[in-house]
Amino acid sequence: MAATVGIVILTGCVRTEIFIERLLETRKVPAQLQEVSRKAVFLEKLKRQQDSRQRKILIPSMNALTECYYFDKKLPAVPKLPSWGSTLSDFVPEGWELLDSVEMDFNGDRREDYIGVLEKTYAEEADYWVYPRILFALASSGDGKYRLDFQDENLIRSVTEGGVFGDPYLPLTAKGNSFTTHSFGGSAWKWEENRTYTYQSGTWYCTETEDFYGYGGYITSYGKEDWKKGIGIYKERSSEFSDMETHWEEETADYDIVYEMSLDAPVTLFEAGKRWWLSTDRVRDWEVQSTEVTAGIELDEKDIKLPDRWSMFDYCDENCVLYTFSHKAGQETWEEYIAMYRWQDKSLTVLAKSDSHIDDLEFYKGKIYYTEEIKEAALSIKESEEGTEAEITGIELNRINPDGTDKETVFTYPYSEAEKEGMDMGVPYLALIYKIRGDEIVVEVYIGSGERHPVYRMKTDGSSLRLIGQIPKETV
Repeated sequence: MAATVGIVILTGCVRTEIFIERLLETRKVPAQLQEVSRKAVFLEKLKRQQDSRQRKILIPSMNALTECYYFDKKLPAVPKLPSWGSTLSDFVPEGWELLDSVEMDFNGDRREDYIGVLEKTYAEEADYWVYPRILFALASSGDGKYRLDFQDENLIRSVTEGGVFGDPYLPLTAKGNSFTTHSFGGSAWKWEENRTYTYQSGTWYCTETEDFYGYGGYITSYGKEDWKKGIGIYKERSSEFSDMETHWEEETADYDIVYEMSLDAPVTLFEAGKRWWLSTDRVRDWEVQSTEVTAGIELDEKDIKLPDRWSMFDYCDENCVLYTFSHKAGQETWEEYIAMYRWQDKSLTVLAKSDSHIDDLEFYKGKIYYTEEIKEAALSIKESEEGTEAEITGIELNRINPDGTDKETVFTYPYSEAEKEGMDMGVPYLALIYKIRGDEIVVEVYIGSGERHPVYRMKTDGSSLRLIGQIPKETV
């Protein structure tokens, strides 16, 4: 609560409730706050899952926030495990310990193999914030030795990545040539993640994911993606307390909407790690060797926000990351920009700009998708003194090419005249929560005024648009 009050004081925000809601929903910290104090940048670590419906917030402990080590020093390198060893302990570096392991025969040679998780032996509290856990696999060679099959630092949550609940780690499980990682965390609002990886023809693939999110034991959001079947199934219920209390005592309360989507090709274990939303926290080198600004955008090089551990990354994969940053264009005006950083050549390109809020970037089959608020000039309350001001009138889903060209609007949700007339207390928070799978988009229009949220389905170009339900659903 103290951190929240600090935000309000520093920003001088008038619409406090809406501002805080948007901060927590979008994990954006306004540039005004960064300007006041660089140390306050820890608030940018309020993060959400790739699925923005699951509001999983990572709030550091106040003790750890005082550690200058975490803020001011470069993240240390994770040790490279040896290629060969005779026992599990041979693969545990000095200063590290084996947190968990499971036996399995993943390559089908009828020899005992291992999947394990390593963690740093913490000497001080600050270490919790700089060392990830290492997931690794060992294949038996049949002569009493083991070969390192892989190691990855992106797939296991660290001890600090469980929210108020604490350490989110749950033991590994294995069956056949597959193993599953498990994690659980949150506070009153809890989440659970399960990820299954399968060894096929010499390569590890992510073959199943399962996510739960809800208040206490009441699940409001569920998703399961099964690449063996090629289908993802998603179930959503209202997260409004008034709606939850209506069904709280029901053992098998119905979901407001259930739908399926075809999945694209499965990704490898390495790709899954690079696409995980927390993977950018593990990056140690954000060197930028070249910068470019798309034609038509006027922005001085000194005003470009380079990527670092404090950037607001909306999307990441094995090729690039996408993020947004703000620049003060006038005394009271701010502009937002979309930037892409490429791993291979360490290049940075500023792709697009807007005087409206941009959020929820996603890269899918050669297009960058993002949401953008719609603003129109409107008479202010003090018309004679203040003239006109920009008013949010809706929200849209847009897409552009990777070079920033050919902007298209895929979906638009404007406030209706009836909704506008009922906005005595101001414009309610509005967001698009969307999934892209199998060349289709499913989007929930989140309306913060307590109204039902319509859910639409369409092709990735916006065609074949149809309403498929609403949250909460209407009852007879």
